[in-house]
Amino acid sequence: MRRLVPAVTALLLVGLVSSVPAVAAKEAGPRRAAGPEVVVIGTGGTITGVAEDRAGFEDYDGSALPIADIVSGLRPELDEVARVTTREGPERTAMTDYYDLARQVDRALRTADAVVVTAGTKSLEELAYFLDLTVRSPKPVVVTGSMRPSNVFGADGPANLYDAVVLAASARTRCFGTVVAFGNEILAAREATKTTTLRPGAFQAGQAGVLGTVDGDRIRLLRAPARVQRCGEDSWRTPFDLDRIRREELPRTEIVASYPDAGGEAITAFADAGVKGVVVAGDPSPGEAGALRGVLGKGVTVVAAARTGGGAVYDAHAPGVLPAEDLLPQKARILLLLTLATTRDPAAVAERFARYGVPQFTS
Repeated sequence: MRRLVPAVTALLLVGLVSSVPAVAAKEAGPRRAAGPEVVVIGTGGTITGVAEDRAGFEDYDGSALPIADIVSGLRPELDEVARVTTREGPERTAMTDYYDLARQVDRALRTADAVVVTAGTKSLEELAYFLDLTVRSPKPVVVTGSMRPSNVFGADGPANLYDAVVLAASARTRCFGTVVAFGNEILAAREATKTTTLRPGAFQAGQAGVLGTVDGDRIRLLRAPARVQRCGEDSWRTPFDLDRIRREELPRTEIVASYPDAGGEAITAFADAGVKGVVVAGDPSPGEAGALRGVLGKGVTVVAAARTGGGAVYDAHAPGVLPAEDLLPQKARILLLLTLATTRDPAAVAERFARYGVPQFTS
């Protein structure tokens, strides 16, 4: 028995030593994520910003990091949700950049199961609505961002991005169009609007209410955009097909604010500069009303929107002026731009504005 002990001990040691490299190699190797493929497209903004110190909530370098760095910070947990890859998108906020981004999203969705877009919050609502109206694929598209840079106390970017990927990977918003995931809430791109410049819960859905919530891996949907009723049909897609719209021919559209004693000079100047459409936020002053009548005669399309953030404009009470109903001025401008890019016929413009600006369930 004593002679067997050294031999057995040696065999055990050899087995232990030989197994260590295999274990170490297994632990050191990359974790292979299962599940759907989600592409995260970064377009800059606070979510990739870096502050001078951890209390630098307002003083920071926006877009300092690539989106891949932010995604890496969510691993390995994110790998349990989806196979996530990253790409960089346009960081500027011109309409031509939104055009390029929408094309990039559709290209990604040819093979990926969903796309998440990270963006700066100053114009996130316009970007989301542009994507909502132009992306052709019914696969989930989720837009998110943050109110605090990546390295400050209470940075909200990681949680928002994680929620966005969870939501996108779930496919629960297929045929919803583009949605916004922010502060554990899901908002329709049409209704999402920024309501504060500082607080993390920056986006609200107004009188329409949120679509649902994301709490960890628990997704709760409370309602859906009206376009889901056409899921699987050709009519689910809008007529704003960027394959048929030239990037350099996107028409200029502007917003004019109404207030007591407002003059009409800006409206007239816009028309003289080649602007094709004007959204009036609020009831026009007498000076603005006169200018609007003048530009209508020159072929400029005019839309009347409320500036209150609630309620609606159902009747513009002026010949030739389209009501935006409850569409916010900044959203009405996006819809007007895309509508005028596809038709200049007044009847067709009115029909598209009514159908796509104020979608409703029909049954």
